[in-house]
Amino acid sequence: MTKALGDDWGTTFSRRDAGKLLDALWPVMSDLALKDTSKTTPGSVPMGNLGRLKMRYKAATKARKGTNPFTGEPATFKAKPATLTPRFTAGKVLKDQAAKHSRKLK
Repeated sequence: MTKALGDDWGTTFSRRDAGKLLDALWPVMSDLALKDTSKTTPGSVPMGNLGRLKMRYKAATKARKGTNPFTGEPATFKAKPATLTPRFTAGKVLKDQAAKHSRKLK
């Protein structure tokens, strides 16, 4: 795959080069993903054949009482604020490539 990309660009393309490329694209991808975070469904950034980067809300939780499973003592679990978490979903082409290289389990 990297050899084909290097041939397209007329150069060699290593893992280090791939890292530099993704580092250069990261500000653009993160800005797009965080663009509409005030909406109920935040941004989604397509990444070609690799897949899609999505942002998801995780709802806030209230403080609650429970039991420590190891000691059996009563415990209070702290409240957690709502958070925004990134999710990556692999694309079909990436999944197909992974399937070609995966080992068959016995």
